[in-house]
Amino acid sequence: MVRMHASRWLLILILASFLHGCGPKASEGDFDSDNPAAKLYAIRHAGESGDVSKVPRLVEELDHDDPAVRMMAINALDRLTGERMGYNPYDPPQERRAAIEKWTAAVREGRWKK
Repeated sequence: MVRMHASRWLLILILASFLHGCGPKASEGDFDSDNPAAKLYAIRHAGESGDVSKVPRLVEELDHDDPAVRMMAINALDRLTGERMGYNPYDPPQERRAAIEKWTAAVREGRWKK
């Protein structure tokens, strides 16, 4: 008989509960959520909201490790501002950095304040 370590059983139970709908809902999360689906939901919702006050927070997400988060963030920014400033979420880090600096400068200048 194969024995499984208790921590593996716990992990299996946690994953099963999330897959079965017992975990937190994505729509209950925010930008700082540990749940990737919740973070992506918050980013998408920000882009759809028309609320340009979310632009600075979205700009922060352009430097995220996860390319899906970066892609959602630039799409949300494009929707809110009509601009991409040369940002491509799949470019190498040094190329993304140049575009992020443009975004950061625009935020600092207050280009999208209501």
